[in-house]
Amino acid sequence: MKINLFKKKQMKWCLSATALLLLFASCNKALHDGPIDSTYGDAFWVSQSNVEKATAALYGQFRADIRQGQSYFIFGDLTSGTFLPASNNSNFQVKASTNPPYNFSYVPYKEGDLQDWSRFYKVIAQANLILENVPKMSASSFPSESSRNRYLGEALFMRAYTYFYITRVWGDPVYVSRTFNDVDYGHIPPIARSDEDKVLDTCLIDLRSAAGYLDYTDGNPSLTTRANKATVYAIMAQIFAWQHQYDSTHIYCQKVIQQGGYSLESMDNYANIWKGKVSSESIFELPMKYNADDPNFKSQNDWAEAKFDFFGTFLKGDLVDNKNTSCWVAPSGGIVDNTLFDTTKDLRFRRFFRKVAASGGDQAGYLLTKYTDFNYQNPDAKTNAYIDNDLVLIRLADIYLLDAEALAHQNDLAGAKDNLEKTESRAGIDSYKDVQTKNDVLTEILKERGRELIGEGIWYYDLIRTEPELHWLERVGYPADRVLPQNKGYYWPLNMNTLFPYDNLLTQNPWWSANADR
Repeated sequence: MKINLFKKKQMKWCLSATALLLLFASCNKALHDGPIDSTYGDAFWVSQSNVEKATAALYGQFRADIRQGQSYFIFGDLTSGTFLPASNNSNFQVKASTNPPYNFSYVPYKEGDLQDWSRFYKVIAQANLILENVPKMSASSFPSESSRNRYLGEALFMRAYTYFYITRVWGDPVYVSRTFNDVDYGHIPPIARSDEDKVLDTCLIDLRSAAGYLDYTDGNPSLTTRANKATVYAIMAQIFAWQHQYDSTHIYCQKVIQQGGYSLESMDNYANIWKGKVSSESIFELPMKYNADDPNFKSQNDWAEAKFDFFGTFLKGDLVDNKNTSCWVAPSGGIVDNTLFDTTKDLRFRRFFRKVAASGGDQAGYLLTKYTDFNYQNPDAKTNAYIDNDLVLIRLADIYLLDAEALAHQNDLAGAKDNLEKTESRAGIDSYKDVQTKNDVLTEILKERGRELIGEGIWYYDLIRTEPELHWLERVGYPADRVLPQNKGYYWPLNMNTLFPYDNLLTQNPWWSANADR
């Protein structure tokens, strides 16, 4: 039997026979203790139904990984300074200074969840298993070659997307480029980190192959929890933007816009975006709605579809059946109301923020109410409420605004403003009309992405990507020397105490290596 390894220490994967059959199993936190269960041997790769189970587990593992410790929102939102957690929340203890504000230290956060990338290599290993074994299966195992290829396309997409996710959080990843047989245990060499641009170039190769295996879905909302050709092109556009290759960014944004079959929701139907497989705007989402048949629901482990504390991090009081007394609040006089939103005109602010007084250790400010759909474990009595939303990872508004950024970089300011108008007019504002220079247009795009995508785990990466031109990381409180390209202080540190003993070629990110006492 073969296994994909990321580090020298042997891996123990939580996807055992029972876990795979149920698709949502409890995961052992020890990542590298031994080989994958024999369920993944030759006896497993014999039918399409088993490949379907392995693919469902691929998506399920990624969902469990990004939800762990609310890391998805911490990485993409909290570090941008738009929200602050309660001052008495021992899980975070964010050390945000007042001059400058929001100067995050990161180190006080939970090391296990936020400085250890190991869990994401479970997704990569699962994708590699599919990519290695599915091509060797008999043709009779599938109704057609296109059916086989669809699974290959999904695995290629998830592997590329996971590497891109790792890169945006920690920078240079460790790239797994080969498989090892059982006989290699104990003889696997340490693996150094690879340059992020080279890894992303490899991801683009994977994604081009994936696009050839997958079809468009004509924007069918019921199919948004699986990768399709538009999903692939959307991530390609994001990677090209991350690499500042804006001509290619525009090309792939247009493929999604022109051929994907998606459309923007009206403001009246805006909340549909997160209701789960019903929105014409959603391109790719993860199922997180309450499921009474989910065997993991009662234990609320990371493989349960509904998990209260994920979306619940933004909510408290009657919004969450009084389960929370504190949460993340956009503080009054902060980035949200002083910098991003026109609080009197913007319909997104008026409909999806609720003003609250200081309480429960929270500052006075605003609660984000995007994620307030509910289901009840006891629906007749309306007790045991659970937040009942999907997590939308990619949607059409994101692509329009990314295309606007690409057009502005190519000096097509009129085209960029046309795209800005699509999301701003929906929200009842017209700030795009007042910007004229390239820098002003780019700044307005960045602010509009902050408004449109707030609380969706995205805006901090926008700040990193646009830092060379706009320098907004300093504006939200990061010291200028920290975010220099050679220091990379916008990336998270790695927990070297956990990771280094098993890969002695692993290196810390420069800012954290030079400032080890932080």
